[in-house]
Amino acid sequence: MADLDTVPAARADARRNRRQLIVATRNAIAARGLEVSALDIAKAAGVGVGTLYRRFGTKEALFDHVVLGLYDELLETARVCLERADPWDGLSEFIMDLAGAHRDSRGLAEVTAACERPPTPELAQRTTALQEAVARLTERAHAAGVLREDVTWQDVLLFSRAPLDSDHCLGVDAGPDGWRRLVTVLLDGMRAPGHTVLAT
Repeated sequence: MADLDTVPAARADARRNRRQLIVATRNAIAARGLEVSALDIAKAAGVGVGTLYRRFGTKEALFDHVVLGLYDELLETARVCLERADPWDGLSEFIMDLAGAHRDSRGLAEVTAACERPPTPELAQRTTALQEAVARLTERAHAAGVLREDVTWQDVLLFSRAPLDSDHCLGVDAGPDGWRRLVTVLLDGMRAPGHTVLAT
């Protein structure tokens, strides 16, 4: 029979290892994308790779856990933005935050761009919830007359990816916050009234 005094310590170690793996995975996929290895994550977390598999079963299960957390953060952002009194403030804040999330995590940007393989049921549910939230943000802005009528919620999602490859061009360096300038110009172009009819 195990020494009862050792059980709480073992459980605390297991919780700490789990937290360290989650933080290490979040940092790793942010910097390197979804191709990072289980061994590299375990090293960054300060544990053995066996601990990763004991805690999560597979590297993919660990990635799913981390990505779902990122989606949940976006859903919370959308909830807050939907409560903004000014519909334009709510929409523009969400677009800026989503663009920033894409910039901050290469792994998140890869997941939101992926269409070739079916997501897990949990990710599918959150994807649908995010789409619905963006549709509501867009509808509020349309109803208030502050968003061009021809801009759709699908446009809003695609616009959030525009800053992903906007750091350098022909020797010009945008700087660390240059992407915010790009999103700001995009937002100005989305405001009503629009002047150029968008191609469909």
